[in-house]
Amino acid sequence: MKSLTKLYCLSLLLILSFLNSLAQHTFTLSGIISDKQKKEGVSFAHVYLNGTSFGTQADDKGNFMLKNVPSGNYQFLISMVGYQPLSVPISIQQDVKNLHFEMLENITDLVEIKVQGQRDRVWERQIRQFENEFLGRAIDRDLVKILNREAIDFEYDPSTKTLKASAKEPLLIENKELGYLYHGFLVGFEKAPKQLNFKSSGYFEALNPISNKEKTQWEKNRKYAFQGSIRHFLLALIHQSLANEGFYVTYYKENRMSNPPPFKMEEVLFTTNKPEIYAIDLKGIINVEFDSPRQFSKLKPMAKTILLESNGTLVDPYSIEVYGKMSESRMGNELPLDYVYELKK
Repeated sequence: MKSLTKLYCLSLLLILSFLNSLAQHTFTLSGIISDKQKKEGVSFAHVYLNGTSFGTQADDKGNFMLKNVPSGNYQFLISMVGYQPLSVPISIQQDVKNLHFEMLENITDLVEIKVQGQRDRVWERQIRQFENEFLGRAIDRDLVKILNREAIDFEYDPSTKTLKASAKEPLLIENKELGYLYHGFLVGFEKAPKQLNFKSSGYFEALNPISNKEKTQWEKNRKYAFQGSIRHFLLALIHQSLANEGFYVTYYKENRMSNPPPFKMEEVLFTTNKPEIYAIDLKGIINVEFDSPRQFSKLKPMAKTILLESNGTLVDPYSIEVYGKMSESRMGNELPLDYVYELKK
């Protein structure tokens, strides 16, 4: 009986130690945001780790706290209407407390008197075009919506046929297909006949499912949205499991006479002297085929060395140009950077 009691105590101790070790892998960030001139807190500023599900708004005195943040490298952003946004890289390996950030008022916002465009038929046509390009054409508009679409203004240049969009407040994108509410600051949007450029910063807030059935469906949809994406490809590359994950890669053959080298992971992927940062060295454009559903993409290196986070995200999002199916990804099927996908064994 004694031995059984000892065994039970030992098992319980091991379980508690394991749970404690898991808990130690997440940390808390806290601090205050203040106005640099007025020396007072900036109320309700948005504080977030860009592109993740870790974000919040400061209280009425500028205090904020982000909890349960896994260790890693992030882009820490603070955004508030009427102020210049702040962005700093941050590496989280422990609790970070008593952070203090000072924000400067955006003089342009304060002095600019801008007449809001009329919400007429022209605006309705422009907002539909914006939603097609920003959210995606293939999404279900009943499930993915911009809740405050009236906050968006447009400028159209008929000489270049270029449409520009701006918004003075964060866009609230409700995605009932994936189960998130995205708080997004539109940094820029420009659509020309043969070119599209847009950029936003923000964070994802998980929605509460109304049933276990909806929760299961969201998990299924998130997995489907991730599969075949550029992040899925880069994650599989890091773990040297491209074939297992359904990817087939070759170097692009520019013409009949060219003889590109075979694609070998050991000649492409390298570790660096920074923890959780990898480097890839592509000798040219690569063809990427994914098997389920079958799709084709091309990736063009825009830098000699391309750096990757361990979760498959690019350190510099402009270090690779994407063509084909992967390039069709939009905010309507975007997932948080901290979304965890389990690779096949």
